[in-house]
Amino acid sequence: MPPQNINLNFDAGPLRIERMAVHPYPDLKRLWVRVQLTSFAAPPNVRLLCLDADGQEAAEMLLVEWREPYISITMHLRQPQPSAEYVMRVEVARDSALLDTAETPFCLEFTE
Repeated sequence: MPPQNINLNFDAGPLRIERMAVHPYPDLKRLWVRVQLTSFAAPPNVRLLCLDADGQEAAEMLLVEWREPYISITMHLRQPQPSAEYVMRVEVARDSALLDTAETPFCLEFTE
C-alpha cells in the first residue's frame, strides 16, 4: 500500500495573527521576531515592518508565500537607537487582500 500524504495545513477559519514577540539581541543591532499564525491551506505573504520612535522605517522584511504557521526570523536594524521605543507591525495578505495586521511596541534593550 503506497504511503498517504497527510495534509497538516488547513483553513481553520479566517487567517489571523495569534501572537507575536520581539526580542533584541545583545548587540542591539538585530531583532529576534516570532509570530504565530492560525492554520492555513493557501500560503500568505507576511510583511514585517519595524518603526522607530518617530514612525520612520527602521527595518522591513517581506516573506512571500510563507508556508508555516510559525515565523522565527532575525531582522537587522538600519540605525539602532539603544533604549528607544519601537513598534513592530505585522501584516498578513493573500492576493493583494489584507487579512490581518498586528502591532507590538518594544524597547530596544537586551533582557535575558
